[in-house]
Amino acid sequence: MTTDEPLPDGYADRLCSLTTTVESLRGTLKTDHTLSTDQRMFAHRLLYLANEPITEAKRLLSEPDPDDDSADDRPVDSTVEYAEAVTQIEQQLSWLLRSLHAGQPAAHHYDEAPVEKLKTALEYATALRDILPAVPDDSSVVADLEDVSVDEVDPNVGGRGESDGRWLEYQLQRALGRWGYRAARRQHLFSLEVDVVATRRDKRQEPSDWIVGQCKDWTDDPITPAALFRLCTVAFACRAMPVLCHTTELTPRAEKLAREFEVRVLSLTDLERAELPAPQVAKPTLELDEWRPQYRARDYRGSLPVLFWSESGKRFSYVPGFAPAGTDANYEPIEDDTDDDTHPAADH
Repeated sequence: MTTDEPLPDGYADRLCSLTTTVESLRGTLKTDHTLSTDQRMFAHRLLYLANEPITEAKRLLSEPDPDDDSADDRPVDSTVEYAEAVTQIEQQLSWLLRSLHAGQPAAHHYDEAPVEKLKTALEYATALRDILPAVPDDSSVVADLEDVSVDEVDPNVGGRGESDGRWLEYQLQRALGRWGYRAARRQHLFSLEVDVVATRRDKRQEPSDWIVGQCKDWTDDPITPAALFRLCTVAFACRAMPVLCHTTELTPRAEKLAREFEVRVLSLTDLERAELPAPQVAKPTLELDEWRPQYRARDYRGSLPVLFWSESGKRFSYVPGFAPAGTDANYEPIEDDTDDDTHPAADH
């Protein structure tokens, strides 16, 4: 914790219960095919918007010590009733708000105090009542709290519904900033608009030091190979690694291409991770006790045409100056005597 004030008794219990319920609700939404596309999309978005300030508040406060007694008895992947889950999230946030209001000083050096962040989380969580079925519209928990209102909460943040994907682009930009990148939206490559471009502040001499991101904030249409080919072409032209951030599904062929061309495919949940996820290079098998060789993405992708393959310097790499290393998704600089902030292909 950033102050010397002790956390209120029961803080760990409430926080663990809150986190477990949020994850259980996410799991239920993922498997509930009775919801409409809009219901599922808006509910996922509201949960993301609610969980983000909770995570930020936890960073400002001390993490609770692991304690078996503070964990919720419900498994994280268990299904929950919508009304019960929303009410429980509201109750835990309400308890945390009241306790921190009473026991914590105002945070003068934060952008927002933990209390303000939890208040924001409560507003977004309560807005789920307007989205999910069989959940009463009115919340008795929120009615007893001052300065908490859901009137201005809109899961359409950024202009969904008019082919305007700024909201998802903004979320990807923020995540990249947290992962150590300088990121910008709506940049141009010749005559093409690129959703997000980013460069790592402290170079690691890896291809992922440079990122090109494409965002698909769609409801119904799946992502097809055409979207993957465009992203990979733009990434290659920018000497950067491709990132696809989406709220829909990929067709089987697009999913296969994403693995073979080492595209990092991110969902809203992935944007909450501690660092940029690695690309997927393999998938689980449906068989049991089947020990045939598991081919990785590079094995399936194949190689360059024979006329090119034998020539030195001809190798598949989004970022010239790096050579693939191994069968997964690793690369190594061709030249190892470059400065830390210099591209390995700077003089080629």
